[in-house]
Amino acid sequence: AGDQNLFTSLYPTLSQQLPREPMEWRRSYGRAPKMIHLESNFVQFKEELLPKEGNKALLTFPFLHIYWTECCDTEVYKTAVKDDITKWQNVLKAHNSVDWLIVVVESDAKKKNKTNILPRTSIVDKIRNDFCNKQSDRCVVLSDPLKDSSRSQESWNAFLTKLRTLLLMSFTKNLGKFEDDMRTLREKRTEPGWSFCEYFMVQEELAFVFEMLQQFEDALVQYDELDALFSQYVVNFGAGGKCL
Repeated sequence: AGDQNLFTSLYPTLSQQLPREPMEWRRSYGRAPKMIHLESNFVQFKEELLPKEGNKALLTFPFLHIYWTECCDTEVYKTAVKDDITKWQNVLKAHNSVDWLIVVVESDAKKKNKTNILPRTSIVDKIRNDFCNKQSDRCVVLSDPLKDSSRSQESWNAFLTKLRTLLLMSFTKNLGKFEDDMRTLREKRTEPGWSFCEYFMVQEELAFVFEMLQQFEDALVQYDELDALFSQYVVNFGAGGKCL
């Protein structure tokens, strides 16, 4: 969300650098941590893309929402950017989407062309005070990202670390909820109207997720469980039990 032209100018660098450094992925249930590389698909913010109540899909909606701005003028912030961020956050709240990040891009060249900038507190401070409450880390600064300098690279590295961390946190949380919902659905398999075919699509999507993360052993576990469940249903059907 936010300044689409700004994001477009940074996207090539972002998409190249994001997967370079691996992240340690820690999960619950005593599973051993694993190192994974994160690759993300960025889409323009639209309310219709947000998950709806009862949505059982894991791969069809965005996990982390990012607002991009390079505003350095206090008047522009008061008259336009602040309202835009407010509307964006209100939409997220309406859909219970709590994973978000505001990125403020600072450019020395842009500042030189402005007169009414940063009289007492920076735009970043204003955004943190207006929107972040106790989550000040949800607003980050990206300094001169298109310049070839050590300062620019340090800024990129800090931003990418924050982005990878938030992406992995959000993904892990959504994955955990998806697995809980899947287990609940599986426990209802003895109830009338339960469909193995519908359940198969849900657990298959979980397998697809593990394949995308190159966690092939975890993906294989999902197919093994489906195979065992299907075999049991075949046995039950042969013994006069319920149909699939």
